[in-house]
Amino acid sequence: MSKDRTDYLLDVEEVLGPKLMKKLPRFVVNFFKKRIHQDEINDCIMKAENYCGAGFFAEALKYIDITYKVRGQENLDLSHKYIFACNHPLGGPEALIIGSLFHEIYGEVFKVLTNKLLANMKPLKEFFVPVNVGKSNHSRELSGMVNEMFLSDSQVLIFPAGVCAKEIDGKVIEFPWKKTFITQSRKYERDVVPIHISGCNSRKYFRLSRLSRFLRLKFNIGMLYLVDELFNKRGEEFIITIGKPIPYSTFDKSKTDLQWAAEIKDMVKSLSEGNGRPSNM
Repeated sequence: MSKDRTDYLLDVEEVLGPKLMKKLPRFVVNFFKKRIHQDEINDCIMKAENYCGAGFFAEALKYIDITYKVRGQENLDLSHKYIFACNHPLGGPEALIIGSLFHEIYGEVFKVLTNKLLANMKPLKEFFVPVNVGKSNHSRELSGMVNEMFLSDSQVLIFPAGVCAKEIDGKVIEFPWKKTFITQSRKYERDVVPIHISGCNSRKYFRLSRLSRFLRLKFNIGMLYLVDELFNKRGEEFIITIGKPIPYSTFDKSKTDLQWAAEIKDMVKSLSEGNGRPSNM
């Protein structure tokens, strides 16, 4: 660790940038700091034994008091490079939890396609690739850094829904999966591993999300509280279920890539059966 741990501290003002900082009132900036839990995150960094690198995944979970169990790890061939396709029930914690698992299995040779908020976590920045898989222009973003990621030896974790699950009529629903991971599976000849994680966001988060839809806002207000959702998982245990790898040659022209993506999504949902937790998809 060549840098001092203070170099890895989260600074919301730095993330917002000087141009935006000039426009925002101080109370708004302070609101963002509170919502993002800047003080708690920095306290974790200052107390962590491994304050940067893949070891920080486990440090973050320990600080918040989150644990997990794994089923199906025996399905993995450690000599293979995979694309792991996972459900997206929480919007952040799943990246930390599976990142901790991947550190146990693969050391530091893995990447997670995630939102830009998580990508600003300096201790873990080298493992997060900030791509919004929910946008239609995702294929353009795959140039450069993302393209190199698929060409590398890194295992790749992707959340094809792009955004975390929503609640409709009392049921938690996973958004339709984008086809990108199917296309990239064929292109880079990587088998796809379906992976499911248990969990669900709070009623408060879903109320804020419904309010955003009711007001027809382009921005989901609930997103401001996703870090709250992480910290309110204190004391919870999650179950990760790993399915059997699906050969890239499976994804032929008998179905469209969107149809294949929907089929893998259903396969991931079926992995939740028997884990003792209600399905979150």
